[in-house]
Amino acid sequence: MAVTRTVLPRKGLIQSQHGLTSYEADQDQNWALLDANVAFMSDLPLTPIQQLGFDGLISGFVLSPSSTLVPGITAGILFAQGVGYAPATAPTLPPAPASQASYLFYNSVSGFYYQSGAEGAAAGDALVGVVTTSASAVIAVQQATPLYGAVSVAPSAPGNCSVPHLLGRVPLCAIIQMTSGGAIWFQTPINYDGVNLYLVASDAGVTGRVIVW
Repeated sequence: MAVTRTVLPRKGLIQSQHGLTSYEADQDQNWALLDANVAFMSDLPLTPIQQLGFDGLISGFVLSPSSTLVPGITAGILFAQGVGYAPATAPTLPPAPASQASYLFYNSVSGFYYQSGAEGAAAGDALVGVVTTSASAVIAVQQATPLYGAVSVAPSAPGNCSVPHLLGRVPLCAIIQMTSGGAIWFQTPINYDGVNLYLVASDAGVTGRVIVW
């Protein structure tokens, strides 16, 4: 008996081969229902995260030093490429490059990776933090700024300065809130980029925080 292989038109589901059982009509009906009604991620409406480009750390994924090149990490929540990632237990990280500071990112397809730059290798990658290593161990860590977070700023002298924001991408917006007398404002024409906030301080010793998202 001939065997027919059918690829259904809507989603490319492969229908069960014919000629193998006496239940072909039931199988055909079930596969047709699946093809008509199954929803893929591409079918779903865009979430606000996807629509606005909010990608990054939400909470958790706290890094810690270790006696090996694999940093400690807790479970947490982040968005990468507009897709949420919230494992129930701490994920398994790859070892960090030895004897350097590396930025740990998460990509929704390929997972965790390290690189030397503070911006993700692909659009929508989420920065988790910075891992500093010796030849054989993780000796220091720094957490990324959450998706909606604050960066403390304390210029040491009046005039221009730059402060890393650790978002892993260009901020969608940033607002300065003063925590002392004096003033801090953004430089022109560049306020911020994928790595730094570019600021101007009125005096030495002024402090503030920059709300970024």
